[in-house]
This record gives sequence, C-alpha cells and structure tokens, in this order.
Amino acid sequence: MGAAKKEPESPPKTILYWTPYYNRTDFTVGLGQDPFIKFGCKVTNCIATADRKLLNQSDAVIFHALQVNSRDLPTHRHPHQRFIFFLQYAPHYFNWTMTHRRDSDVYVAEPYGAIAPKYWTLPAQLPDELPPDTLPANPAVLLNRKYPHLANRTKMVAWFASHCPTHSQREDYVKELANFVQVDIYGKCGTMECLPRNSQRCESLLDDYKFYLAAENSLCPDYVSEKFYRALTNDIVPIVYGGADYTDYAPPHSFINLADFASPKDLAAYLKLLASNEALYVEYFQWKKHYAVVRSPKKGWCDLCAKLNDPHWQSQRKSYEDVAEWWVRKLPCYPGSSFLLGHM
Repeated sequence: MGAAKKEPESPPKTILYWTPYYNRTDFTVGLGQDPFIKFGCKVTNCIATADRKLLNQSDAVIFHALQVNSRDLPTHRHPHQRFIFFLQYAPHYFNWTMTHRRDSDVYVAEPYGAIAPKYWTLPAQLPDELPPDTLPANPAVLLNRKYPHLANRTKMVAWFASHCPTHSQREDYVKELANFVQVDIYGKCGTMECLPRNSQRCESLLDDYKFYLAAENSLCPDYVSEKFYRALTNDIVPIVYGGADYTDYAPPHSFINLADFASPKDLAAYLKLLASNEALYVEYFQWKKHYAVVRSPKKGWCDLCAKLNDPHWQSQRKSYEDVAEWWVRKLPCYPGSSFLLGHM
C-alpha cells in the first residue's frame, strides 16, 4: 500500500505592521512566525513583519489608529488584503477592525489583561493551592495562611493617575470619596509620586493597600485598561469606574463597582466594613481558586491568524464607509457628568 497522502500545508499569511504601536515596531507582539507558535495559536502559519517592501504580498496590513498619517498610507488595496483599523479616515479604506470593542471583526483585549480558568494557564503562573484536607473553615484563617501578606495591609485605597482632569471626571468622585476614607493619590491628580510610572517599584507600593481605584479616564463601552488587571495581579481588591460591563471580564465578587453605590459616602462605608472584617474581605479572593490573571494576552492575534485562513471570512467583501462612524458614534463614550449626577 502506498503511503498516506499528506494534507497540503496552507500558504503562509503575511501580517504587515504599517505603523508602530506607540514606540514598538513589533506591536508588542513580535516579528516572524514565532509569536503565533509561542502564543499557542491553533493556526500558526502567520508571519508578522514591519517591512513595507512586503506590502503587495501582505494578507493583512495593520494601522494603529492613533499614529496614522494621512500622507503616509498605501494608495491601493488588493482584493485579497485586509486593511485593519487597530484601535477619520477615507471612506471604505478599512475593511476590518481590530480593537477592544466586542463588535470588532477581530476582538483583542491586550495589551491589558484577561481572567482565564486555571487549566488554561501555564503552571508557572498559578498560585499554590492548599491541600483540600487542610482548608480552614474560618475565612480569616484562610487569609492568614493562603494570603499572609494581606493581613499586614494597613492602608485603605490607592490611586495611580497620570491624567487630570479627565473626560470621565473620575477626579471629582475621588475627591469626594477622600472626605470619608483614606485615599492616597499618586501622580498628576494628587500629592504623592512614584517614578518611573508602571515600574515594579511602583507596583510594590500596592502591598500596603487593601483597595485600588481602577478608574478609567473615559467611560467607553468594552474598555477595561491595565488598571483593573494591575490590582487583580497584586492581590488587591479593585474598585472599578468605567463604561464596560465588568461581569464580562472577571468572575463575580472579584471587584467592587462604585456604580453599585448611591454616593462616595456609601462606598466608603462599605470599604470600612470590609477592612474591619477579615471574613468579608477574604471573600474577594475566593475566585483565585479557579481563575488566574493573564497579563498581556494575545488571543486576539491568534483569532486574526485564524480568520486570515478561514475561507468564510476571506470570501466576505466588506469595507467601512466611515470607520469614525463605527468607532465614535455607534457605541459612543459618555461624559462623567451623566454618571456622577446619580452617584454623588
């Protein structure tokens, strides 16, 4: 009998980064095929490049919307190509979108984070579990045994902010909250400072706090930034303020949503209750038995590679007549004043 025929390999798909992503020409993803293998993608025949000479043979061309120069754009799009809006450009120029919005053609949550069941996560990323027969009945004992560092936290609320004032008017809410509970404000909105921003040294300051304000500077649908995942990673309870439905992003009882409280005074009273009751406080860490935080997930890039290989997606001929209409007006952000009116 002859040898079984080997299935033909799919031709590689080239993904061209036309712009950098801030100061990174590799979009924080990487170059070549290795990133798609490293991310554990089901489809790995994609090759990422920043070489513009490969434009004509590229299957996808990605533009970081905040760094697009209208005088520096490809003049022609081949039928097989997908020009991807990553994040007011010419009608029908973009035919795919790739953003944090859940109605994007390719939904991408990074570079911020995600919560995943532990069996999806590499063992090195998982906290140690206590053997089932040694689990204490008293949650306060569990706090001391499984999270001993939490029992030593003496400060209440931390907030790191690099922009002030903001569209969300988060600074107004925090100012009122500080009248009822200790809030230490680092950065441009307060009197405390830690440099360089986003460094490990600054993150280590969170070790002293029970709560962290994950307050977004804009109230936009589906937008959850690194602030939220920073708190969860550092075993601190996040207090969220944003336009997203946070139950889509994290397990129940892993965060406090200030929208659930009628006023900053009511929120402060609840924070004080948790701080004085270890059994209630530790309940906000029970989700860690089953889930882990994944910083900078790359699932969106795996989805992009898969869709570039999917005949169904490739057969669709579409373009966005006005990507600004989709981005700005279809699911608009809303001002902080409309939220604060009912919560101050």
